[in-house]
Amino acid sequence: MTTVNTVTEASPHTAGAAPPKTAGVPNRRAALLGARVLCVVLTLAVWQLLVVIGALPDAAIAAPWDIGRALGSVLTDGSLWSAVGDTASTWAIGLGLSLAAAVPVGLLLGASGLLYRFSRFSIDFLRSIPPIALIPLVLLEYGATTKMALVLVVFGSLWPVLLQSMYGMHQLDPNLRDMARTYGIGRWHYICFIVLPSASPFVATGIRVAATMSLLLAIAAQLIGGAPGLGAEMTRYEQGGDVPRMWAMVVVIGLLGILLNRGLLALERRTLRWHSAYRPAAAG
Repeated sequence: MTTVNTVTEASPHTAGAAPPKTAGVPNRRAALLGARVLCVVLTLAVWQLLVVIGALPDAAIAAPWDIGRALGSVLTDGSLWSAVGDTASTWAIGLGLSLAAAVPVGLLLGASGLLYRFSRFSIDFLRSIPPIALIPLVLLEYGATTKMALVLVVFGSLWPVLLQSMYGMHQLDPNLRDMARTYGIGRWHYICFIVLPSASPFVATGIRVAATMSLLLAIAAQLIGGAPGLGAEMTRYEQGGDVPRMWAMVVVIGLLGILLNRGLLALERRTLRWHSAYRPAAAG
């Protein structure tokens, strides 16, 4: 009887102690969000003050208030959304071509120790070439076109995915290979149920790095090479002396980068939530 009473009395105490822990998480998130917002507001205020007092040259750096007004005007301009579409299509097509080539080739090179060792020097040499250095060459070949930007995007974003695919395949657990050989697992099932799940975290990391690099290269090709897109719009405003609109393009590009990174992180966590590296218990 005493035991029953003890359990009955202990349960409300335990249940009553749980809510403060759960309630603390939203409070910490709200405090962190508030700190971030405050930091942004203070940065913009200092920026505005430095431009007003002349510490920053207004001929090259616009004040945040002017950038905000220019951003509001360009958002209603049809040319902005056309430029966003050009940049997004160049990014998507270039990244897709990179993935289609890099993932299978990387897995193939990583599957063979001999190919892995022989190809490392060539890959390290090629990936050390800055894609921007190829702009004069591709401009001569293709002109200021989307094809020129695609060449740069594919060349620059190919290597992160290729290397990560090689690493993922090269670090496959030998016990899994022996098990597949012992049980006579077919090549197709071996690739789908052993190789790809084991290499997927490496490949996902390579895709995230390549996606950000593809966006930067697409904008650089438009900014320097004159291909249609946000970079070309930014150059047009700069040459026309419209500094606030030029900085508004910088803000749009930054927002695109943030959305891309956040979206890829969320997609990576969702698609690889079955993997031990993405489980909350493993993270803790």
